[in-house]
Amino acid sequence: MSDEAAEINSSSHLRLKTGTTVGPGRFTLIRELGRGGMGVVWLAQDISLGEQVALKFLPPEVCHDPVALNDLRRETVRSHRLTHTNIIRIHDFQQQPDGIAFISMEYVDGQTLSGWRLQQPRQVFTWEQLAPLVHQLCAALDYAHGEGVIHRDIKPANVMLDSRGRVKLADFGIAAVLSDSASRVSGRSSTGGTLAYMSPQQLSGKMPSVADDVYALGATLYELLTGRPPFFSGDLPHQILNVPAQPLSERLLDLGVDNPVPPEVAALVMACLAKGTGAASAECQRRRGMDWRRGQPTDRAGANGGRGIAGSST
Repeated sequence: MSDEAAEINSSSHLRLKTGTTVGPGRFTLIRELGRGGMGVVWLAQDISLGEQVALKFLPPEVCHDPVALNDLRRETVRSHRLTHTNIIRIHDFQQQPDGIAFISMEYVDGQTLSGWRLQQPRQVFTWEQLAPLVHQLCAALDYAHGEGVIHRDIKPANVMLDSRGRVKLADFGIAAVLSDSASRVSGRSSTGGTLAYMSPQQLSGKMPSVADDVYALGATLYELLTGRPPFFSGDLPHQILNVPAQPLSERLLDLGVDNPVPPEVAALVMACLAKGTGAASAECQRRRGMDWRRGQPTDRAGANGGRGIAGSST
């Protein structure tokens, strides 16, 4: 991207303010909801739909890259097919002549599990609190995987609770594509997703699979129950690829957190985090995910990292 194009795009983003219309004229911006390395999110009124929506404005390095934009258009089409109570609906992809590009999606008036965890007395969830949420989250994943769509970036910050207490899984496929695209444009290495929740096979550059989401689900639950993801300091790539995750009971003891986790739940979380990048391991992780989706975590995963599942016939 040329310096001139970058300057045009940067100034276009700076012009975003309350009352601005984009899309063209379809959306009226109300207020900024948040911003980060992957863009800026605004609450807007959709004139066509007659409702409030969220607009994710893409970062400058992506907006002027044809390959990145094509990837996002394709992923938006795939994600638009997903219609599930527990998945934030993706509406469409928009690109303007001034270089601004954005994705419109369902607006959820709520907070993320990451933020909600910090409001808990010990900054962790009890299993009793999490169990009904996990059931909803797994229902969303089961549906999406049945449609052939992998999330690739499950983490507490991408799981929201709406005003009625319903789970809403955000950024289905979009966040990972944005990360891949931005890294390719900048020349920095990336395999999509967020490192602390990334499976060994995803980190190794393998093709996306259900096993990636199962691992990320395990890492997410691990953090919500202990206050930290399985690996959170030091050489994370090395640890994710080579070091077994510390058992939940040991992590809780080290952190001085009193939060008993049922043994069968702890065993299945650890099974989701088992190492391996081969096809057998991926299939093993897929089966672990099936246990969560049924809402029946069992001790057949075992504290041995899931060898019992590997030998099952389900």
